[in-house]
Amino acid sequence: MKALQKLIELLTLKKLGSHQFQGEVEDLGLPKVFGGQIMAQGLFAAMQQVELQRILHSFHCYFINAGDIHSPIIYETEILREGKSFTSVSVLAKQQNILLCRITASFQLKEQGFDHQSVMPEVAEPTDYYSENELIKSMASLLPTHLKEKFQAERPFEVRIKYANDPFSGVKLPPKQFVWFKTNDEIEAQNQRLQQCLFTYFSDFHCLPTALHPHEKGIMQQGMQFATLDHGIWFHRDFNLNNWTLYALETNNAFGGRGLTKGQVFDQQGKLLASVQQEGLIRAR
Repeated sequence: MKALQKLIELLTLKKLGSHQFQGEVEDLGLPKVFGGQIMAQGLFAAMQQVELQRILHSFHCYFINAGDIHSPIIYETEILREGKSFTSVSVLAKQQNILLCRITASFQLKEQGFDHQSVMPEVAEPTDYYSENELIKSMASLLPTHLKEKFQAERPFEVRIKYANDPFSGVKLPPKQFVWFKTNDEIEAQNQRLQQCLFTYFSDFHCLPTALHPHEKGIMQQGMQFATLDHGIWFHRDFNLNNWTLYALETNNAFGGRGLTKGQVFDQQGKLLASVQQEGLIRAR
């Protein structure tokens, strides 16, 4: 089975009850469950409570405890408010009765309104940037044996990055990153809920490494402790992840063992699709 189809199946939860769902866990070779997986599965659970005419416009997740890669995750949903235009949903992600995170998602009926956006930054074409998959393969010799297979496996996204940081030693880089990405196989362009779940999963990958750019540290360097603390996404316009999409990231603060990264997502025509903000733990022990 191809990597993208495996990811879609991972994000498609089993229904246990009218407000309860179960998700399996993906082992990416990390010590704990990848935060992007929990967020995307939690978003899927929230979407099951809301009519299709209402579209997701904002998503927020606060992580409480790290997840165990050996146990399924239970998602409990609650509709906080259902008004004429907006529906707010809360999701609790739990593992063996331990709370992993609290998610809130807001949905809105489509309507016309004012329209302005940020200008897309000037960037090179995707093919002019480093292939993330090729970079990972070039570092395979540095990986422990049990991680090589995980890190060199087929991936659901094709990814190109401007700044190639060494995750094992780190180099000083500008406090930003430009990431071109798209799905490795075709997905239904009109299925915006699937598109949003896939982006939510992907959005967690590059925030913490970008926050380390000014500090000559790699995310997998010995002694580094890292974790996503909270993550927010505002969805503005429709996605089509079959096409190259730009994730422009910038870190504007690190202090007290935490790093803050902001992101903007554009299509190739310069339309602003989403805005992201994440604070994470970045601690050198």
